[in-house]
Amino acid sequence: MESEEIKKVSELIENKKSEELKEFLQELHPADIAELCDELDAEEARSIYLLLDNEKAADVLIEMDEDARKKFLEILPSETIAKRFVDYMDSDDAVDIIRDMDEDKQEEILSHIEDIEQAGRKKFCQLFFGNLRLLFYQHIFAC
Repeated sequence: MESEEIKKVSELIENKKSEELKEFLQELHPADIAELCDELDAEEARSIYLLLDNEKAADVLIEMDEDARKKFLEILPSETIAKRFVDYMDSDDAVDIIRDMDEDKQEEILSHIEDIEQAGRKKFCQLFFGNLRLLFYQHIFAC
């Protein structure tokens, strides 16, 4: 992403011109928005995420640099991560993102995800309950 575009976005955020920023973001691919968020601080990235629909926000999060994503997720409440991102991701992507968090944050996020079995989030079983429980789950529910 060009430094001029990054500067423009920072100025739009600083001047609270959310409608203009939203229009600018609508034209960008999730990978481009992720690149932009990688260059901004976590609070500026948060401002961008608030303007995106849930699916696009989840796609952008997946595309972000791992270190930038980690800093960004640290400032968000667990419920927001669960409802705004995890619910809109493929289970593999959700597991990869949550796996990098500390155990307490993982448990908090899990507590906000409704009906994991019905949502097809079998990978969460592996992440939170270990391989033995996953094998049991797969056998019982014929996954």
